[in-house]
Amino acid sequence: MNPAAHWYTAAMSAHEIDLNSVDSGRHDADWLRLSLVTFLFMFGFAIYSGVFQNFLRDRYCAGPLALGQLESIREVPGLLAAITAGTLVALAEARIAALGLAVTAIGIGLTPAAPTYWILVGATVFWSVGFHLYASVQPAITLALARGKDSGHHLGRMAGLGSAATFSALGLAWLLSHVLPRDAYGLYFILAGVFIGASAVVCAGLRPPANTLKRARIILRREYALFYLLTFLEGCRRQIFSIFASFTLILIYHVPLTSMLMLQFVNSILIAITAPRIGRIVDRIGERGPLTFYSIGLIVVFLGYATYQNVYALYALYLIDNVLFSFGVGFTTYLNRIVRPGEITPCLAMGVTMNHIAAVTVPVGGAWLWKYTNDYQLPFWVGTAIAAVALVATRYLPHGPVPPRYTAGPV
Repeated sequence: MNPAAHWYTAAMSAHEIDLNSVDSGRHDADWLRLSLVTFLFMFGFAIYSGVFQNFLRDRYCAGPLALGQLESIREVPGLLAAITAGTLVALAEARIAALGLAVTAIGIGLTPAAPTYWILVGATVFWSVGFHLYASVQPAITLALARGKDSGHHLGRMAGLGSAATFSALGLAWLLSHVLPRDAYGLYFILAGVFIGASAVVCAGLRPPANTLKRARIILRREYALFYLLTFLEGCRRQIFSIFASFTLILIYHVPLTSMLMLQFVNSILIAITAPRIGRIVDRIGERGPLTFYSIGLIVVFLGYATYQNVYALYALYLIDNVLFSFGVGFTTYLNRIVRPGEITPCLAMGVTMNHIAAVTVPVGGAWLWKYTNDYQLPFWVGTAIAAVALVATRYLPHGPVPPRYTAGPV
């Protein structure tokens, strides 16, 4: 090789190494940004959710039917997730997420200013639009940055980081609950809005990877039917437990705000520890086994709430359910296993829509059962049946570990 050719080859090799270093540095920076977005959002949202049901009872004297109505109406924007994501197809996922976070921050910050119950419902729907925009694209951003490697672990790691933010936020809220007047809810909501607004600012700095794929608008295919069914059943489960389990503790067993915050604090520590490990298990052995275990665990939890009347046993079941929730990464890794290139984001958005068909109907239906039968345990019997159907559905999942692939669209 003549000296000129040797110099050219060496220069090109150095240039490729330099480009790889730049790409690696940008990739690491984007992981750091996504981690910060996750932490800030979950910190703010944990403050909001940690006090909201007590706020609803104390400020508006709300019972189970009022709670069920609010939760059902709040979830209506989730029904439109696929359509909304489709109309914003020209925007990269990170821009959609940043927009959604900004809307969520404004709505939550304004929550304590609502003078009546129905104005509160309107404010809740407003921030819910932003929340569901963010929720429909956040897994796709994580999968894009994972680049097809250990996607379950990375999804679990984000869940664990979110739980670390949650227990930090609940610890702060718990301390504030001991020094602030009982009705000082405004500070909690404003603080939550500030942290979520900060996450929107950080999210706007995320950059799309070099190998982005063109994104489809709205996807509804028969080959994704099992994913849609599982997300629908998961929506039923989530709504029954997240609404009625905590409200049972508050309304039936008169658990105070400080105890509810402590319960959620312990719960978030457990999730922070277990979620990354659960993600690794899903990567290693596939979705079928973990999601089967998840469904069996849910049956046990719902049966417990439907039959036990010991508050400490219910505390334990509350913690178990929330740890089991981390197995839900298997739904996303299963979709990533079967999805066509460029369809991950619209499929996830359609999954959010399927999930929220349940989210719109279950809260008000469960609240109606509770109110008109005067039996708070009846919704949990329904949850037991739903978990049993999910157990049957998981038997149709494929065997074996998740194969590495990169299908995520643009960030």
